Amino acid sequence: MPMGDERHYILGTAGHIDHGKSSLVQALTGTDPDRLPEEQRRGVTIELGFAHLTLEDQSEEGRRFELGIVDVPGHADFVNNMVAGVGGMDLALFVVAADDGWMPQSEEHLHILTFLGIERCVVALTKSDLAEDLEFSLEFVRDSLQGTILEKSPIVPVSSITGEGISELREALCSQLSAAPPVADFGKPLLPVDRAFSVKGIGTVVTGTLSGGVLQVGDSLLLQPDGLSAHVRAIQNHSQSVEAAQPGMRAALNVPELQVSTRDRLGVRRGTLLTSTKAGSPADTINISMQRLSREIPGQLATRRDLPSGRRVRVHHGSGSTGARIHFIEGRSISPGQTMLAQLRLDEPRFMMVGDHVVLRDWSGEATVGGGMVLDADASRRRLRNEEQVRFLRQRAESPGDLTVLLTSALERDSLVELSGMKLRLKFSDEEVGVAVQELLAGGVAREIGHHLVAASWWDELLARAANLVGAFHKTNPDLPGLPLDDLRQSLLGKLPHADLFDLVVEHLGDRGVAQRGTILAEEAFTPTLADDIRGAAEGIESALRQEPLNPPGRAELATESSSQRALAFLVRSGAATELSDKVIILTSSYEQACGQVLAYLQDHGQATASDLRQHLGTSRRVMMPLLERMDAEGKTRRNGDYRTAV
Repeated sequence: MPMGDERHYILGTAGHIDHGKSSLVQALTGTDPDRLPEEQRRGVTIELGFAHLTLEDQSEEGRRFELGIVDVPGHADFVNNMVAGVGGMDLALFVVAADDGWMPQSEEHLHILTFLGIERCVVALTKSDLAEDLEFSLEFVRDSLQGTILEKSPIVPVSSITGEGISELREALCSQLSAAPPVADFGKPLLPVDRAFSVKGIGTVVTGTLSGGVLQVGDSLLLQPDGLSAHVRAIQNHSQSVEAAQPGMRAALNVPELQVSTRDRLGVRRGTLLTSTKAGSPADTINISMQRLSREIPGQLATRRDLPSGRRVRVHHGSGSTGARIHFIEGRSISPGQTMLAQLRLDEPRFMMVGDHVVLRDWSGEATVGGGMVLDADASRRRLRNEEQVRFLRQRAESPGDLTVLLTSALERDSLVELSGMKLRLKFSDEEVGVAVQELLAGGVAREIGHHLVAASWWDELLARAANLVGAFHKTNPDLPGLPLDDLRQSLLGKLPHADLFDLVVEHLGDRGVAQRGTILAEEAFTPTLADDIRGAAEGIESALRQEPLNPPGRAELATESSSQRALAFLVRSGAATELSDKVIILTSSYEQACGQVLAYLQDHGQATASDLRQHLGTSRRVMMPLLERMDAEGKTRRNGDYRTAV
């Protein structure tokens, strides 16, 4: 059979204690998933159990399904373990005993499957050989499933003792899997650790259900949320060594750099998550769409009470859990049967992705009170209830699987998105994100600026505002060369989500006819001119400088008031006057004439002192010294002790 006809999926059990989940797994696979001595002694599943099942599809497709089976506890005391096992399942095997019917943990497990978004399920009516009235038992279960995600699931009567119905159960599982798409591979491998142990001579081994991407021997991994690094020395799938594990596989990884966590030592343990080293950091705040079912779980009073904002809850995600405080965004509490936007402020950071599911239990651990889908996996605690935030979350809640909506909702809320960081939290490949981005660019919805994706309308408005500020500055200050960069920065600061975006704004102002000239910005066609009210002051200064060109009045005498100060600054900037020092300014024509006289004297005499040149020009030391220093700086003369020579 070609490799393309083989698919890997995870089958998870669910159902009330003592309804025969483990026995059914053994009947299907030949493997007893109860591996602990205490489980076998008590006949009760306490920890997660694992088995392997191969199914051959009898349809024209002729596929082979390799199933990793996760058997979960049914006892109320072990619901935390149950949730840790069902997080990665693709197909649920929901077990109800024909002689017992629908029970409290049947209801709680139904709630959990609903909150996890499990879409495919087969209901096994176990112990059918013990039922007094099998048809009645079937109808009772069908009635219990009305209005739930299992309403249309096939119900197959089976007996693990006699083997009756096992073939039909296999066919029903095959039928469900034939309609299932391949497990998603978006190039971001994720392995929630459900077991971690050390093997002598080998080192640490972890097991879990792989999703998101392929893992190969030699790959480097990151342990979330602790930030510990490791590499994969070996991989096994159902006790067989493989070079690579595919999404949908149960995988055992040999990761020798990691140590098994103990009370005194940080390391790998159930509830941690292995990701690629490029996955990014965990976050302590997430936004979700929370759902509560109107159905009560018998014996759990919390399932029929309102849950108020600010209440502490326990958040189950992947194979682990953490405490959190929940804050509702659209109300003060959530009632059974309601769906509401909420923020979870976690006790410890967790790595999650947009579209992940969480299960919420009350802080005491006695009741399952709701579940949610992650809408923002690295959220801010600021502006929790503002209009943009609510609109962003509602858009994502309505279309959680639409990549275009995920991108545009972020653009509408934030105006600017750092693409590489956003990709890390999306269950889409980089190629898929790239295609969606190109569509947004082609449609004029977005612009790609540096490493950022920006909302086109916001960006265009920002550039127009910046260009208008430059233009307005020219109108009110026609004698000045342009708007200082720092002034523009202060004007735009409130409009920029990130301060480092300012440089990109300046860079793209060239598209609006604005150029950067040193530390100022000016319209490319702009030429400074004197305003009428200071033109007279400029003419007066030029007249004063002409009277004694090399014995000019000092700066304080030339510019005694605001208009004359601006006029003098304009003359220097425009090149009409030359600033020799902070106190001496002469006309540029006078400076050039003086330079000519100095150079002619030096050519005739070979060298001269400053005193010789001062007497030759008929000026003062106040003017002569800065004039010679400027000529030295411009490379026209060279100083050697007390003497100057021409260059």
